[in-house]
This record gives sequence, structure tokens and C-alpha cells, in this order.
Amino acid sequence: MNERRPPVLERPVMRERFRKELRGRLMSEAAIVLAPRPSWFSFPAILRPALAAAAILVLVLAGATNAAASSLPGDPLYAVKRTSEDVQLALTFDEVARMQLLARLADRRLEELAEIAKERPSSAPTATQEYADAVERFANALDDVRNADNEDKRNAAQALAEAAREKHKAVLDAVKDRLPQVDQNDVQKVIDREEERTAPNDNPGRGGQGGGRPSNVPARPTPKR
Repeated sequence: MNERRPPVLERPVMRERFRKELRGRLMSEAAIVLAPRPSWFSFPAILRPALAAAAILVLVLAGATNAAASSLPGDPLYAVKRTSEDVQLALTFDEVARMQLLARLADRRLEELAEIAKERPSSAPTATQEYADAVERFANALDDVRNADNEDKRNAAQALAEAAREKHKAVLDAVKDRLPQVDQNDVQKVIDREEERTAPNDNPGRGGQGGGRPSNVPARPTPKR
């Protein structure tokens, strides 16, 4: 007895039109699913040029500050160096720390004056004035700390004044011999003024400590050219 076999079904074939439609739908869904999601920390596109410009400006200023560190009075970048120092000074609120910073700045002006005297004597008047101004600010800070109620602060001020006076006089005496006579006179005035302002005062101040310039010696103006 012969059994009847079911007819063999033909293999289904995907129509070309259906294939294209399916592929198009899959591609459109993939574009949505794989699209980057916005982040809370992402910046609008309109701000990106400004941020890039700010970053470049910071790098330029940092480079200019580093380049200005070795500049001398009369150099184009010297103003950048002085501005950076003024910012640092403005952010120093403790009176002892401020006095110490002003002492370092006075030392820096003295080093610049010595370098100017050796390499560029024509800029000596400018360097001398910068040093005189720095010493004046340092001496004013000394006066403030010398009159403090705290004895440790007064002792620190006196020790710093004595160290600065000895160091500065030795350097200024050597610098003076390298300069023209007219500039030597200006340097000598600065020496006299610094000794007058940083020397101990015979008149007792608060806590028995001297307070800067003796009262019987009138203040002389900072030498200018």
C-alpha cells in the first residue's frame, strides 16, 4: 500500500521591496538608539569658542608671567612682573607674612639694581627708584609689626630689619661704585634712608620696643629722577 507524502513547501523568498523597507526602518531606529545623550556637564555650542579663548588667554598669561620673572626695570615685561607681585601682596593679610613678603620683594629689587649696574647702567635711575619704593613699603610694614602688642611679632620684625639692613648696605656699597656719580648720589640717599627707617628706635614704643624712624629725624622724600 502506497502512502501519500505531503507536498514539499517551497523555500520562502523575501521580496526585494520588503527587504529595503526593513533595512530603512532598522537604520532609522539605530540612529536614535546610538545617538549620544546630552550630559549635564556639556556646554552649549555657543560657549565653546569663549571657553577656548579663555583657556588660550590663561596659557598666554602664565607664559608671560614666567617670562617676566627674569625681567629688569625698563624691560617690556617688567610691568607684568610687578603686577603679579602686587596681586600676591594684596592677598596676604597677616601682618607678619606681609612684612616678610615685602622683605623678599625689597631683596628682589636690590638684585635687579645690582644686575642693572653691571649690565645696563643707563637704567640705574629707574632701578634705584624701584628699590627705594620697595624699601619704603617694607619699612612701613616693619613699623606696624614693631608696634604690635605681641612680643614675638616685635622680635621677628627687629630681627628681619637688622638682617635686611646689613645685607642691603653691603650690596648697595658695591653697586654704587659701578654707577655714574649722579646715580651714586641717589643710591647713597637710599642707603641713608634705609638705615634711618630700619634702625632700632631709641624712643620706647609699645612694649618697650622701638617703632621705626626716630622722632627727631624728619622723613626725607623718596629720591626721584
